[in-house]
Amino acid sequence: MNEKRKEEFTKENMVSNEPNAAILIDALQNIGYDNISAITDIVDNSIDAGATKIHIQLEKEKESLKIMIVDNGKGMTKDVLDQALRLGSDTLHDGLSDLGKFGMGLSTAGLALANRTTVFTKSTEENIIYKSMTDVNIIKRENAFIKLLCEADELDKMRFEHLVNNESGTIVILEDCIGIKLSEFSALKGKIIKNLSRIFRKFMDRTEFWVNDTKIEPDDPLRLGYEEFPGTLISEDDYDVKWKDIGGIERQGTIHIKIASLPECPRPVATKLGINMKNEGFSVLRNNREILFGYLPDWEGIVRHNDLNRFRGEISFSSDMDFAMGVNFRKNGVDMVDSIDNALRVQISPQIKTVRKKYETVTETSDEEKEEHTVAQKIINKMSNTLTLPKVKKEIRESKENKEDNKNNENEEETKKEKVRTPIKTENINAVAEFELKHMGETGNIFETSQIGKKIIISWNIDHVFYKKFIAENVANQNVVRFADFLIYTLASAQIQYMADDEEKLIIMDNIISTMSANIRNLLKN
Repeated sequence: MNEKRKEEFTKENMVSNEPNAAILIDALQNIGYDNISAITDIVDNSIDAGATKIHIQLEKEKESLKIMIVDNGKGMTKDVLDQALRLGSDTLHDGLSDLGKFGMGLSTAGLALANRTTVFTKSTEENIIYKSMTDVNIIKRENAFIKLLCEADELDKMRFEHLVNNESGTIVILEDCIGIKLSEFSALKGKIIKNLSRIFRKFMDRTEFWVNDTKIEPDDPLRLGYEEFPGTLISEDDYDVKWKDIGGIERQGTIHIKIASLPECPRPVATKLGINMKNEGFSVLRNNREILFGYLPDWEGIVRHNDLNRFRGEISFSSDMDFAMGVNFRKNGVDMVDSIDNALRVQISPQIKTVRKKYETVTETSDEEKEEHTVAQKIINKMSNTLTLPKVKKEIRESKENKEDNKNNENEEETKKEKVRTPIKTENINAVAEFELKHMGETGNIFETSQIGKKIIISWNIDHVFYKKFIAENVANQNVVRFADFLIYTLASAQIQYMADDEEKLIIMDNIISTMSANIRNLLKN
């Protein structure tokens, strides 16, 4: 069938199928960009051009707002400029570094912001200042996607040289801005500064960003390294992931993840720093450029809650993983494929839940006391690849399209059954252990479990009667201590696995540990 259809498309029977420009242009102006997303997409091009200074100028003009973005990057040749204001531009991009990968940035962002977009540019390659302009009103009038493309006149050249003050660069002018009221001028300026300081923070060590007369300083939502109210880094690891591309070919990549905790601070300071439920979660970075802020994965048991107000994280990946991470051309979100979502859920979900727990201060203990548990710890870590971890149920996800199709599927009941899988047994997944000693009260559980990075932290409650009578009184007998450590590790590894995959079983597991702790406490007191 496909070969037959291919044969039908011959030069004799193929005709042009260009869209109705006057109708399509309205749809393109409502494609879903907000003002900040549109501006940042244009700034992406400036960064890709190697600019060391990017200046955003906001001006009130008659009854509308005018936005001008000036950079001192490498500029564009006439051919590249021709493509830049073309929908689906055919400019070359480096998938591992460039931010404007999809060929939709300048043209679509310009349409989303304004009715008229003008670009002046000069490259060292041609040393000529070119001008290009698109005007929505003219496109509608002519019912065709047309634009102006020519060499700049003398007045425009003088203005370009004054603003760019460099041998190459680009100016993007957005006029007759839509959806922005003049009364919102000051608010828009503040919003641009606030968002760009966070979105492009990783580039500000080599590029100056200005909005009117204000220089933008980097804003790290994790507040790592800050002198005042610094954040605390909890874990930082690379996670290797695999997926199949649209052609069914297996690919692999690396995702870098940081998890941090913001400091406790007075309410006015917390309000100023945005320590609230709205901002909790991850900052998602693509090629070091933030594309999403305040992201919490849709994992069971992970919901916005006041206990997570101080939780911050960072997920970083390169643009060659765009398909796997579900990044669209607006670069404003992620929708990970199931294989990556499942892999990260197993390793990251327990860490998020750990942050939510309120732990008391770890007790200062002597080296001799800590040494009691190092034998078991070394054995567990050495045998990490051979340990059998608990089986967990894998969540079956259905797309909206497949839900309707599956209703009529004769194997519907079979496909809806939960599949049982065994987690991959490597030292990177719930197999590396570390024991610590804590005061958690006589009525507390025998132990508590948490995960930091790729390591299970098992906290013995040294106040519990079990620890006092079974561990502390048998320090000389390493077999007894080692057996107890092995037993508790087994329970802890199951608890960690359920943190990632099964909230209902996690509740059951927590109840088992709580009941066991209470019963042993009562039995040993007699």
